Amino acid sequence: MVGTTLAPLIGVLLGGLVSWVAQHALGRASERAETRRGLRERAEARRSERLTQLIDFLRTVQEGERVAVDHYHHEAADEQWQARARQTIDRMWVAQKTIHMLCAPEVNEAARRLAFAVQNVIRDGPGDAGVPGEPLDERVWAAIRPSRRTFLDVVRDHLN
Repeated sequence: MVGTTLAPLIGVLLGGLVSWVAQHALGRASERAETRRGLRERAEARRSERLTQLIDFLRTVQEGERVAVDHYHHEAADEQWQARARQTIDRMWVAQKTIHMLCAPEVNEAARRLAFAVQNVIRDGPGDAGVPGEPLDERVWAAIRPSRRTFLDVVRDHLN
């Protein structure tokens, strides 16, 4: 008689234990999946933020190129040009510092080299860059091109 009542009781206890273990395992698997999903979402948000800052930096570099072309090719040098040059250089360095905070060291270093190239061409002109006798706008772009290409290549590799 004890064996007949004990067997179903043991069966119920084992069934309950198996059910509890299964629910616990499913709960842990669900937690791990949620954690992985959260990590992926944060990584994508960081990538998006980096990309936004990199594009902002490129826009500012492009503006710096236009400032240099206006000065050396179109002979702009008035107070308005000087104010525009200062503002562009300031924005470019702020964007570069943001890259320093958000991106890998190699991306930051490429951004710094590009920012210095743009700043130098705005302040000192294109120098001997490009082909002698070439229009000054082409020489401005030639002075910046190597640093810009390196930056773009490093960014591309970093984003892949």
